[in-house]
Amino acid sequence: MANFLPLKNSILFCLNKLIGEYNLRPGFLDVGCGIGNVSGFLAKKGWQGTAIDISEDALATARRKLAAFPSVALEKKDFFEVAGIYNTVLLLDILEHLPEDRTALQKLASLISDGGYAVITVPSNPRFWHWDDDFYGHVRRYTAKGIKKKLEDAGLTVVAVWDFTFPVFWMMRYFYTKIMRRPTKSAVTDTIQSRTLKSGITPEWQNSFWVNWIGKVSFFWNWIYKFQFNFFKHKVRWGHEMIILAKKWRA
Repeated sequence: MANFLPLKNSILFCLNKLIGEYNLRPGFLDVGCGIGNVSGFLAKKGWQGTAIDISEDALATARRKLAAFPSVALEKKDFFEVAGIYNTVLLLDILEHLPEDRTALQKLASLISDGGYAVITVPSNPRFWHWDDDFYGHVRRYTAKGIKKKLEDAGLTVVAVWDFTFPVFWMMRYFYTKIMRRPTKSAVTDTIQSRTLKSGITPEWQNSFWVNWIGKVSFFWNWIYKFQFNFFKHKVRWGHEMIILAKKWRA
């Protein structure tokens, strides 16, 4: 279900809630920006910032999406090459691809201003590991307790942990991994980096008429986002992905 538009919009729904509740501010850094959905969402709010990715194919699409927003600088750059200080740093669906996530979190903390925030999404609950984790180059799933400890070790304080998948997207993923054909052996024996690069681009099956139609029924999905947020956002042990907000306090 990677890059399934309604699931991505569920993240944006939660991000919008975090911005309002915790007064998140620009400038932002969007790490692993993919095709530019999150940066475009923030740009439409009037935010300025920087979006980076290591996939030229993903950046080509992002450049087209963000052509009307000169407030967003797009760069092909590795996360560990980034310098500067940002008020909001977004690491969405990134940590699970990195063998050394503790090093990445230390780098993350170094880029956040005093009083600034990190917004992170990661796959949750190791018991929900399935073939799609292998296919997209994941090396781990997280527990809420585990990611909180790693963020604290990096000098960041977790202020919110929400699930954005249960029950609707959790059920969709469950049936998707049961029904969809398992990838060929060559697809899952690619390097983690090559699978990670592919994960930032919408797969072909999602370009079908029915998937596109379902994804664009906005009134239905808007109800789903509100329903899940109001009743299940704290049921992190039930879903398969979570969004975390962490703050860097002034020294």
